[in-house]
Amino acid sequence: MNDLSTRSRVMLLVVVSALPAFALTLYSAFEQRRTAKDGAQADLIRITRLAAREQLQIVEGARQTLIASSQVLAGMKGDRAACNRYLAGLLAQNHGRYYTMGLLDAQGRLVCSAVPWKGAFSAADRGYFQRARKQGEFSVGEYQTGRVTKQEGVNFGYPVKGADGKVAAVAFVGFDLESFNRVAAATPLPADSNITVLDRGGIVIGRHPITAAVQAGEKLQNKSVLEAVFASSDGVFEGARLDGVKRLYVHEAVMRDSDGEIPIRILVSLSLEEIFADANRALIRNLAAIAAATMLLVLLSWYGTELFVLRSARALLGAARRVRAGDLGARTGLASASDELSQLGQAFDEMAETLQRRESELHQVMQELREQTITDPLTGLYNRRYLRDVLTRELMRAKRKKSPLAALMVDLDHFKRINDSLGHEAGDAVLREVGALLKRSVRGSDIVCRYGGEEFALLMPDATLESAQRRAEEIRASIRRLEPQFQGKSAGSLSTSVGVALFPNHAGETESLLAKADEALYRAKGEGRDRVVMSDSVAPQEAADPRSRSVPAS
Repeated sequence: MNDLSTRSRVMLLVVVSALPAFALTLYSAFEQRRTAKDGAQADLIRITRLAAREQLQIVEGARQTLIASSQVLAGMKGDRAACNRYLAGLLAQNHGRYYTMGLLDAQGRLVCSAVPWKGAFSAADRGYFQRARKQGEFSVGEYQTGRVTKQEGVNFGYPVKGADGKVAAVAFVGFDLESFNRVAAATPLPADSNITVLDRGGIVIGRHPITAAVQAGEKLQNKSVLEAVFASSDGVFEGARLDGVKRLYVHEAVMRDSDGEIPIRILVSLSLEEIFADANRALIRNLAAIAAATMLLVLLSWYGTELFVLRSARALLGAARRVRAGDLGARTGLASASDELSQLGQAFDEMAETLQRRESELHQVMQELREQTITDPLTGLYNRRYLRDVLTRELMRAKRKKSPLAALMVDLDHFKRINDSLGHEAGDAVLREVGALLKRSVRGSDIVCRYGGEEFALLMPDATLESAQRRAEEIRASIRRLEPQFQGKSAGSLSTSVGVALFPNHAGETESLLAKADEALYRAKGEGRDRVVMSDSVAPQEAADPRSRSVPAS
């Protein structure tokens, strides 16, 4: 070292001072990759749970349909023609949801069906029939091709018991694969991600987006991924596609059978390359910038002097050491000048400022991701944020299908009386009870949200003006019948005011639809409360019915 010239020592100091910047950039890139992966994992978990809930609605809808129809079918076993007519009518009512309905006897022979058939058909070997007959409970089948309909789908079975309590028959409905795909497609996905719905055997029964690589009805070909999925009911893992592309996978069970088996699973994946894309680009850019700056400093050091070179080099090295220690607020303090080391100092300061700003931005993004939620913690209903998102999607779907969409605004009358007389805990209990009632009062495709305070919002896809009004009246009457209790004290009778607006009759956009329903709600309040009021507005360029209906309490 003593044999080195001053010029050589300056060069050495420049190189050394650049090394911490390289290390800090690599560390920052690693942290950014880790943060990006954590954020993507949190998003995938949220999306997977949302998709699982949406698929569970399919199962629950089938279960409710079978429960309701099984009692009727129990009395029709001896009248095949009446049974066929009943099932055909029920299937017509559920058009677009199910592709077949029928009744099997205790040996699995087809007794009656909503779809015409000839000859004798048996489902004794079908899993849903065997489980429903053996366990005496609702069962979910696996991927199959219908022997009568020749259509691919998944069947659900429900036992019909005789007077002796034994299973005398099994009612069933069939849900086609296109419906699974349609439900999966309704889940919002980030770029380069996909959703796969698997049956109990690992066969794909739904996928979005649909690709040629994996078709519905085929077993998931990636054995390592399939083994990881079946190793646990839910979890997160990394795996590689058959083409070698690494992805982050999240899977979750939609439900469990009474025997503990998982009949339907949701698998969501996202490319690791997509997750790390921003971090990789930033790393290359920062490394290139630091390398260029270092090479420039080495070149300039040959022409430096003791006064300018060493003094500036010491300032640079000091700032680099502080940054390496974790102080991203460190700056060189070099004055703005036209010489090369001063410019390097400024570049270093800009780099440190960029890193400091990015660290702050990353912290803010992580905070925002944690705060994002779609569920109201008090009632368990969807919250206002989710309402805005889903309303936009439902409105686009209604426009595309040229179908109506009803919005109901429901507000509890004189709710402040409960808080003032019994306290806010009693008010919260009443809100929870009303929220549970609303969830029970809607169809599987309807959406119930807590809009704020004692106000709730309902979206009813494909609802006509008459059906929306009828549903609003049913809700008003149901709430009227509630007699909530809190700690042994009655909260008194409840009444509610409801405002109803319909797309496209009353509004054509997201905000205006809610606004029209809200206006109708305030008219209901002004007209004496405890009533349903239809919006009297007419959407621009729409041939809507201009009549407004105010329905007082009976």
